[in-house]
Amino acid sequence: MSVDKAIRDMVRAEVQAAVTPLVNAIERLQASGDVVARLSAAFGGGGRGRTLKLALAGKRGRRTRGPRGSNDRGCALVGCKRPARSKGYCAAHYQKFRMLARTHRLPADWAEHAAPNSVKDVVLPRGRAGAKALAEARKR
Repeated sequence: MSVDKAIRDMVRAEVQAAVTPLVNAIERLQASGDVVARLSAAFGGGGRGRTLKLALAGKRGRRTRGPRGSNDRGCALVGCKRPARSKGYCAAHYQKFRMLARTHRLPADWAEHAAPNSVKDVVLPRGRAGAKALAEARKR
């Protein structure tokens, strides 16, 4: 007996010992076709296993970012239709939230995790008026 054959036999025995409980469990599930039929019916299929496999196959893949992704909650600002991304705000309004907090001009109703469509928008001054307001805010 060669060393190569002895190693193959040892690996085969180890793999078979690890896989045997899984094979037994699958055989028990197949014997009780009731579980597969109920799962198939839950996924809207009439066939036994094929529909279930197809339904589960659609769940795999990359995670998507979008309005129907993991978050169905809307932005906290009144009138904004975009989905919330962070702390209850959409991406654009979260950046505004960060800027207002950083410059100590955050209004009281701009709270973290605010309810959807519950916060009034703030119109920031532009140009010299904006620079003046920012300087005053930094003095505080």
